Amino acid sequence: MLAINELNDVYCDALVCEDGYLVFASCWGRDTAIQELLARLTLSAHEGGITQLSFDGTVEQSSPVKFENYPAKIGNPDRLDKMTGRMPKSNLFGNLVHAWLFDKKVRQPDFVNRQAYLLMLPGQDNKNDSAWGLIRQVCHLPLLAHWQKSIIHLMYEKDWLTLVHGHGIDLISVNIPEEAFNSEISTMVSAGELTAEVKHTD
Repeated sequence: MLAINELNDVYCDALVCEDGYLVFASCWGRDTAIQELLARLTLSAHEGGITQLSFDGTVEQSSPVKFENYPAKIGNPDRLDKMTGRMPKSNLFGNLVHAWLFDKKVRQPDFVNRQAYLLMLPGQDNKNDSAWGLIRQVCHLPLLAHWQKSIIHLMYEKDWLTLVHGHGIDLISVNIPEEAFNSEISTMVSAGELTAEVKHTD
């Protein structure tokens, strides 16, 4: 568990950021502490609001990762969705609340800007297959199934597709710049790298 420095008795068991901004956090705490967290996320800085969370703790892995004031910017709080659930009162730890904070693009792609996020468990297989499904959903062009390998290679090369490792959760990020993407696809079609029919090799 990671401690959140800005709040007492709120802990995080999964966290991932992109470019320093919070994309997903799974938080646990007493009801009053979680309510304070959610309330302060909606306030401006001069009203006591939170513009950045920082996390501390040691993650036990094959090579332990040390989080020391690990920063996660909030940015525009309107971009975040929030969900909460309450543990049964009979549990061993008392009145605990589980809160999830996540960028809205985790739930629904931004089709205007061609951006989307997909959360993955660390070590989960078929990351490229999952990424391909998200790419085809977000993309403004019809992409043929047998283009998968070529398109994914292109997007990794151009940083339009990125895999971000976090604490307890990984993130696939898709960002398709429409004009540049059109140009690259046109070039690949003209060069015969992308064809209408599947190429068969002996």
